[in-house]
Amino acid sequence: MTHDSGYINSDSDAETESNRLGLLESSRDPATMRQLEELGVGPGWRCLEVGAGRGSIARWLAEKVAPTGSVTAVDLDLRFLTDLPENIELRQLDIREDEVEVEAYDLVHSRALLMHLPDPVETLTKLAAALRPGGLLLAEEPDFGLFHYGGHPDSLEMSEIAHRTFDSMKEAGIFNAQFGRSLPALLSACGLSLLGTRIETPVSGPGEPDYELARATALESAPKLAAAGIVTEANVTRLEDYFSQPGAVLTCSSLVAAWGRKQE
Repeated sequence: MTHDSGYINSDSDAETESNRLGLLESSRDPATMRQLEELGVGPGWRCLEVGAGRGSIARWLAEKVAPTGSVTAVDLDLRFLTDLPENIELRQLDIREDEVEVEAYDLVHSRALLMHLPDPVETLTKLAAALRPGGLLLAEEPDFGLFHYGGHPDSLEMSEIAHRTFDSMKEAGIFNAQFGRSLPALLSACGLSLLGTRIETPVSGPGEPDYELARATALESAPKLAAAGIVTEANVTRLEDYFSQPGAVLTCSSLVAAWGRKQE
C-alpha cells in the first residue's frame, strides 16, 4: 500500500522490501497454505488474492486451481509480481478506492492488509461482496498484544516502549496493532457465516523466519518513526542493540485467521 495508507515501508528500496516480503512468506506461508488446503481449494476455482506481495500465495493457488481455474492477483505495488503462471491475472489496484467484481469469486484471500487501512470494515465488506454465493473468504491479520522483547537486560522496558509505540502508530493512522483480535467478529458483521478461526503466536530467535521478519521490519521502520517523532533516536539505538544479541527470544505478533462463507 502507499504511504498515505499507513504502510510504513512503502518507500523502501526494491531490494529491501523484496527481502522483507520474502521473510513474510517464509514465516507465514505454511499456515496460510494449510488453511487453504483445509478449505478445499481445487481445480476450477476462481480466486482473488488481495495484497499479493511477491506472489507466493497467488502462485500456490494457481497450481491448485489449474487447469480450469484462475487467480486474480491485485496489489498497488507490482514490482515483485513477475514470471507468473498463465492462469494468474495481474492487476494494479487500490483496494480502498477501486472496485472489484461482485459475486465473481469462489475464494477471496488477504493477509496483513486490513490493519493498514483507514476503514478496514469498508474494505472487508467489499471483499465479501466479491464472493459468489457459497464462496469463501480467508483473512489473516496480525495482533501485537503478546509482543515481547525477551532475552535482554532491558526486555521489560523495551516491551513497554514497543506497546506505547503501537498505540502512537494507531493514533497516527499508520497501522492498528490490535486489529487481529477484532477480525472474526467483523466477518460476521460483513454478512458472512463464520466457519472458523485460528491464532498462532510464534516465539522465535535469531536465524528463524519469524524473528528475522520482525527484525527486518523493525530496523527498516524505526528510523522513519524517529523522523516522524513517534520514537526517540535513543530507542532506535536500543532496538538495534537488541537485534544484535545472540540470546534474544522474541514473542512475535500473533497471526489471527478467520474464514467465512457467503450465503447461497
